[in-house]
Order: sequence, then structure tokens, then C-alpha cells
Amino acid sequence: MAFSLDDIRGELRKGVARSSHYELIIGPQSISYRAISLTAPGRSISATPSGVYGAVQEIGYAALYAPVSTTIYCSPDHSERKYFTEWQDEIVGGHRTKRTAANDIDFDAGYYDSYVKDVTIKQYDEKGSKTHEIKLIEAYPRTVGELNYTYQTNELLVFTVSFQYRYFNE
Repeated sequence: MAFSLDDIRGELRKGVARSSHYELIIGPQSISYRAISLTAPGRSISATPSGVYGAVQEIGYAALYAPVSTTIYCSPDHSERKYFTEWQDEIVGGHRTKRTAANDIDFDAGYYDSYVKDVTIKQYDEKGSKTHEIKLIEAYPRTVGELNYTYQTNELLVFTVSFQYRYFNE
């Protein structure tokens, strides 16, 4: 399909989205001022081969949702990281916070409905008006990344969080 120059100009008049104009909201809490980078959700389709004669065709049957990852600045008291590790404690138990040997009960997993939250990613235009919104349904922090300390540089301390979720809405 050929495109005319007028078609291309018409599409560009709509403008383009900027990767730096976003906000991350977890439940009712915005942490956008601390989230320095963020990936939007991706999706692929599981497929199975079908057919016994001729060219085999792939039949799609389920959606697979790729985790969403964000990099977050750490404050001096690491409160952002504590927020996510405490959220993980709701999932896998509070054994991490025990000052003495943890009991088996400290490893009890939480109920799914008690630890999942919706996570919203909002996109804004140059004037600050919302142009797009993606909502991760039933999300939780699957991975809270390590902290990298070093005397070699004076960089800001950051960590990553990877969210798993059931599906997303756009």
C-alpha cells in the first residue's frame, strides 16, 4: 500500500508521544516523581500447531503478558524500596523482617485477592493533558531488584521493580 506525502503530513499533524511524559500510579498512590524509567506492557499469543496434512498452521489460544519493569530512585531512608518489599511480604510471608529465626508460619503465602493492586500508567502531551492510559489489572511486584553500591562513582541510587499482572486495559 503506497502512502502519499499528504497522508504522512496529516498523520504527523496529530503530534507524537514523548517517552518522558508519563506517570506511574499504584492503587491511589502516585510514584511518578521517583520512577525514572518504565516499560509499557507487551503481549504475545500462545499457539499450537494444527493439521495432519499439508502445511501446518498455528492456532492461537491464550494471551501471555510480559512483565512491566520500572527503575526507581531511592530516597536516603529507602522508603520506596521498603514499600515494594513489604508488598512482597504480603505475598510470601513476613520471614524477611524477623530478628530471630523465622517459624514456618512466617513463610505462609498470602491470598491473591489481598495482595494484588491495579497499576496505572498515564501518558501526557506537551501541555500536561492526559492522552493515553494503560491499567495493569491485578498487579504485584514479582521482582524487586538489588541495590548497587560502589565507591567508584557518585551516581544516584536506583533499583528496579518488575510487575506481574493478569492482563491490561487500554
